[in-house]
Amino acid sequence: MLKRFIKKFRDLNISSKIVLYYLFVLIVSISFLSITYNEINNNIANNKVMQVSNEIVSNINSSIESLINTVDNQSKILISSQILQSALSNGNAGNYASYIQPMSKYLADFLNFNDFISSIYIFDNRGNEYFVDNVSYKNINLSVLKSADWYDKLISLRGAYILIANSGSLINDSKGNQGYVSFIRVINDVNSQKPAGFMIINISESYLYKYINSSINTYTSGIIIKDEKGNSIVEPTNISKSLNDEIFNYIKPNNSTIKKIDGKVFIISDLKNRFGWNIISITPFNELNSQFWIYNLILLLVIIINIILLILGLLFISLFITQPIIKLVNSMKGIKDGKFEKVNIITGNDEIGMLKDVYNKMIDEIKKLIGDIINEQKLKRKLELDVMQSQIKPHFLFNSFDAISALILMGDTKNASKIVKALGKFYRSFLINGNEEITIKEELDIINNYLTIQKIRFGDKFSVVMNIDERVLNYKIPKLILQPLVENALNHGVRNKEGQGIISIKALYGDNQIILMTEDNGKGMSEEKIKEIESGMSKGVGLKSTIERLKIYYNSADVVKIYSKIDEGTKIEITIPIKKEDQNDK
Repeated sequence: MLKRFIKKFRDLNISSKIVLYYLFVLIVSISFLSITYNEINNNIANNKVMQVSNEIVSNINSSIESLINTVDNQSKILISSQILQSALSNGNAGNYASYIQPMSKYLADFLNFNDFISSIYIFDNRGNEYFVDNVSYKNINLSVLKSADWYDKLISLRGAYILIANSGSLINDSKGNQGYVSFIRVINDVNSQKPAGFMIINISESYLYKYINSSINTYTSGIIIKDEKGNSIVEPTNISKSLNDEIFNYIKPNNSTIKKIDGKVFIISDLKNRFGWNIISITPFNELNSQFWIYNLILLLVIIINIILLILGLLFISLFITQPIIKLVNSMKGIKDGKFEKVNIITGNDEIGMLKDVYNKMIDEIKKLIGDIINEQKLKRKLELDVMQSQIKPHFLFNSFDAISALILMGDTKNASKIVKALGKFYRSFLINGNEEITIKEELDIINNYLTIQKIRFGDKFSVVMNIDERVLNYKIPKLILQPLVENALNHGVRNKEGQGIISIKALYGDNQIILMTEDNGKGMSEEKIKEIESGMSKGVGLKSTIERLKIYYNSADVVKIYSKIDEGTKIEITIPIKKEDQNDK
């Protein structure tokens, strides 16, 4: 599988390879960047959301401390007031009744001024009670207070306050749906600094929850506050009781953690303040994490920029690298069709420029070499033609003179005269027309003069049949391409045949081509002989040279076709492509 892929990859063009390479690099780089970014972003996001969550509990604690400090300050004002000090002093002395009304009015005014206070309960040492309550009366008395487990601690503080949820379960709200934070302290006599009574200031859970939520209104966090004994001071309204209990199992003192509960991820942060309270915030992770959308946008922008750079890179490579290579390749492909053209592209002194220069130099060398070969072949053809003509001239001339001499001795001056005239015309075509190309009409005239002489020499030994399309007469062909074929048909075909031989000469006009044909009913030749002639291995000069000349002249290996069988004759066809410039307009 891998080997097949490598093979297919190697067979791709350069542009495709570059595109695949860039895609591979892009995918790898984006994947690496995405994984790295995701890890970094997750770490940053987790640290950030934990930091934000810690800030939430820190703000809550600051709000609680601020509220408690306010209560502390207001309580100091209250216990140092003359009316309260007098009420406690006289109450302890047995004069309680005279202070009930003025104390009730004073406490009511004090409560109205401090709306964060839900109720105030004050006891002297004899158990006399002064109170004001915005909700309902709490059944608290001095004996119950002294039986509380925190009483000894309160006495030991000598006037400092303690904070207890619901006064340590002493408060029983008649409505049954309200919790309180109880601010409790010993009231000392301002003169003797001895305990004169006790104060309980209650802050409702609903007010406390509303107060601390004002500091975290940006997030929908759930807030849980428990005292040092685990009693709930504040419980969230947006989190179920079961989830509340489960979350409490995950808290880490003074730390944050991320937990998945009921399919949702929460940030749970805990802070233990100076009162021994656990302040716990529960915030949905996606809410805090949503502020980091900018990082995801950055990742998307990085991907888009990479894609744009890829496209620009591909365009650059296509314009400056692959396009010149494609032009070079197309030019090289043209060599197969015989098109030797230089590449004209703008390049620098890089490898492509060097390749272009070497290629163009090679084209110049090939053109020069081809020109030299063409000139050499032209010279060779001319020499072959000269050899052929030199062979025809003395051999044919001597035979003609012998025939003329014999005819004169026989007194046949008429035929002798015909031979002389035909011989003169035949040789005039060599002496006067020195061109390598002649028209088909001129070639046929040479053949007619040749056959006139041979007919007188051999009499009825052969007959000639001509089928000439007049449309072909003015087309130019190489000189002496038909005459050697006719001579071959006569000397090697019908001359030694028993009975009369027939030589057929045809010049036919076809679709964009001319067919020149000689055919005889002579001795014929074998397949081996035909292959020798077509391959140039034959020892004969005339037919062999003619075929070679035609192949070179028309740049075609199958311009000449030979059909022959022993004792059935021979047919030779020459297929000449028609070109307008080959037509003689004279």
